Amino acid sequence: MATQAHKQVKPPESCPNCRRVGSLGAHGYYQRYLSGNTKKELRIAVRRFKCRNCAATVSCLPSFAQPYKLVNNATITDGFNGKQSPLVERWTELIASYLREFESHLPELVRRVGNAFGPLKVNQSAQDFWLLLIRRCGDLGRATAILVEQFHTCLFGTYRCHQRRC
Repeated sequence: MATQAHKQVKPPESCPNCRRVGSLGAHGYYQRYLSGNTKKELRIAVRRFKCRNCAATVSCLPSFAQPYKLVNNATITDGFNGKQSPLVERWTELIASYLREFESHLPELVRRVGNAFGPLKVNQSAQDFWLLLIRRCGDLGRATAILVEQFHTCLFGTYRCHQRRC
C-alpha cells in the first residue's frame, strides 16, 4: 500500500446504530478496488470502526467512492450527466448498469427521502431525481453521505450495511 491514509480517517462522531457519541474505536480496514483517474484501477484501504457500546461495525468509504461500486464518483457523475471522456467510455457498460440499478431503486428511494431534497414530480424520473439531488447536495459523495446517514440507503440500493441493528 503506497500510503497509510486509511489510518488517518477519524471515526464518525456517533455510532450509526445506537447513536452513542464517542463510542467508535478503530477496528481495522479492508482492501477494495476503485477506478482511478487513469485507465488503471486503484486498490484502497477502507477504515473500519467498532462501537464499544453495541458492537456494530461501520466502514468509512472515502467521499470519492460508492458502496459496492468499482467506478469512482466523478466518472459516475460524468456518465450520468452525459459527458464524454475516455474514462466514461471505458466504463460505459458499468455506468449503464449503475443507472439501471438507480432507476430500479428509485421508487424505494423516493419513498424513503420524500421531499427532503426538494419538491418531487408525480412520476419522478431517475434523471429528474439525479439533477435535484446533485443540485441540492453539490456532488455524489456528499449526496451519498446524506442518503446513508439520514435515510439508510444510497442511490443504487438499500444495503444491509446501512441499516440499524436492533
